[in-house]
Amino acid sequence: MKAPAVLTGLLLTTVLATGAVPAAGGSLASMAKDQGGGSRFKMHFQGSTSDMHVGLIKVDPAAGKVVLEVFAKADFTEPMWQQFIISMKAERPAIEAGYVQVGSRSPMTLTAQHLAGTESLDVNMFLLTEAELRDGKQKNIQRVGQEKITIPAGTVLSTRYKVERPDQKLEFWISDEARPIGLIRLVSTGKKTEQNYRLELEELLSGLAAKINPTKAVPLTDEVRKMISAPTK
Repeated sequence: MKAPAVLTGLLLTTVLATGAVPAAGGSLASMAKDQGGGSRFKMHFQGSTSDMHVGLIKVDPAAGKVVLEVFAKADFTEPMWQQFIISMKAERPAIEAGYVQVGSRSPMTLTAQHLAGTESLDVNMFLLTEAELRDGKQKNIQRVGQEKITIPAGTVLSTRYKVERPDQKLEFWISDEARPIGLIRLVSTGKKTEQNYRLELEELLSGLAAKINPTKAVPLTDEVRKMISAPTK
């Protein structure tokens, strides 16, 4: 069975972590000690659950780059990995390249349109500077305040943010206690089915290594393109 749009779309939402990493980790040099660390989330959608892993795979201070890799698996889909190369050299983070691998297929290069996000969530909304995340001054994101929330991983002191759009509301909680990814919970509610989902932190991970080798990437096939949520217009 083909992966539902929401599953592949949610892989892209985890680029949210690029907002959390600079704020929690500071400089790239200090972030390097968290290399190989990550988080395992439980993803809830339409009464079903699936696993998602997000890892800080590589930190290259000299090149000013961070590599994040995401894994997701639902009972009715093939396992899927996505890798994002984030440039931290400019004033704000930017996605430089991205790749996807489904099951035993070769890795494939994501298009620029897919790197921008999906119809259910605009990735670039979450590419924040440390000051924007700390002070809640980014125009699309409102800092609600600090809260203690209980999730499968335990009770965590976190900072709550929200984004309200005409047809969708997003709330997410970030904490230094969940480094290097930082995300504790993400809740989306909206008018469309694919806009209603929830992620919650299950546990912190260590010793993660890249699954995708970009040097072996081939162009995106029509089959895999159809598995991925429609890109933002």
